[in-house]
Amino acid sequence: MVKIAFFKEELDVPEGVVVILTENHHVTVKGPNGSITKDFSHARGISIALKDKKIIISTSFPKSGTLALANTILNIIKNLIIGVQTNYHYFCKVCYSHFPCNVEIKPEKKEFHVVNFLGERAPRITNYLENVEVKIESDDVILTGPDKEELGQTAANLKRCCRIRKKDPRVFQDGIYLYRIQTGDQILWQIK
Repeated sequence: MVKIAFFKEELDVPEGVVVILTENHHVTVKGPNGSITKDFSHARGISIALKDKKIIISTSFPKSGTLALANTILNIIKNLIIGVQTNYHYFCKVCYSHFPCNVEIKPEKKEFHVVNFLGERAPRITNYLENVEVKIESDDVILTGPDKEELGQTAANLKRCCRIRKKDPRVFQDGIYLYRIQTGDQILWQIK
């Protein structure tokens, strides 16, 4: 494998977006759709700098793990910039074949209640995260927010709370499944 002496990547900050770098690699991205702060203090040997509306990520003599981490940080900051400009939308479908179930939102507690799942009397309960806005339209649960990681974690919480144990998964396929991710009108990922 070829050794790299110096790694440097630059990312332009668009108009209307403000990036603030504080000590110990805390990055705050502000835009029209909100503000998100990420902590990259675990990134040892990687320097993050802000110069002339450009974010510069650099490291000297990186090993493969450090190089991968630098690219991951770059992609996370790209996603934050896109998210504060145009929100991400995660579409989840409530699927059932045996017992009709539905989802209720308790905004004061930030909870989802999955009612009548597999005919259970008690609802299954899970939480959604801070920067996530939830909307229910018939059998769709639409998650909206600027932070892709929080939206993904909320969709995973929904799927995990509907996990079925001790039954054949080929027969019992009830649950809440993510089927489309989009930003604005552009579809990033979809199940066909």
